[in-house]
Amino acid sequence: MSKIFFFLTLLLLGGCSCSAYQPPMANVYMPDQHTLVFSGETRTESVKQALALVQNAKSPVTTLIITSTGSNPAGGMMLGEWVYQQQVAVEVREICAGSCANYIFTAASSVKVDQDAVIGFQGGAWQQHWDKPWYRFLVPGFDEHKCLSVTEWREREIAFFERIGVREEITLMGQIKPFAQQRSGKSWWSYRAADFSKFGLRQVHFTDNYDRQSKVDILEFAPGQLESYLATNTLLSNVAH
Repeated sequence: MSKIFFFLTLLLLGGCSCSAYQPPMANVYMPDQHTLVFSGETRTESVKQALALVQNAKSPVTTLIITSTGSNPAGGMMLGEWVYQQQVAVEVREICAGSCANYIFTAASSVKVDQDAVIGFQGGAWQQHWDKPWYRFLVPGFDEHKCLSVTEWREREIAFFERIGVREEITLMGQIKPFAQQRSGKSWWSYRAADFSKFGLRQVHFTDNYDRQSKVDILEFAPGQLESYLATNTLLSNVAH
């Protein structure tokens, strides 16, 4: 019994030390009265800071310049909701991946992807193989930057994609057969420029030949394959694969 108690104590202490870590706040500012710059992870605190700047702005903010690897899905959806509701144009610099790609890139009225910038998907609320270690639930705040249960995340994500009119499968295709076989082990996957509209995205403009990017695996579909797949498969049938 004493050995078990000692083992649990070590785990809890390790959890407490990890819970003290929070990713740094994003760099958020307005270079002019119509533009918001957001550089960093999508922590809810950072997003709230960004939206407070917007709320106090003297003129409507019409452009969001973003560089983010994502992280917090709640923060990503919060910023994405604002982008969608206000019909904000998004400019991606360097990278928009994870929650940024899922919820901000997809929500924009138009997107400009700068030369050599990366759009990277790696799963969402229905992704495979992502369960948290059991001990995270024993320490309050250990995983605070995620802050959503699986059920809450899925409910919010479904409602989010229904609202913006984009197929939620955009977050999953790199994990679904037969498309997963195209991946080479890179952290993110993405799509050919012409395929984004098939998921329901609006105007996406690339300033470089995005299909040849080397930092992400670009999924390729035979003519009509993606359209046919989305027409004949539901989200839950995709997850079952």
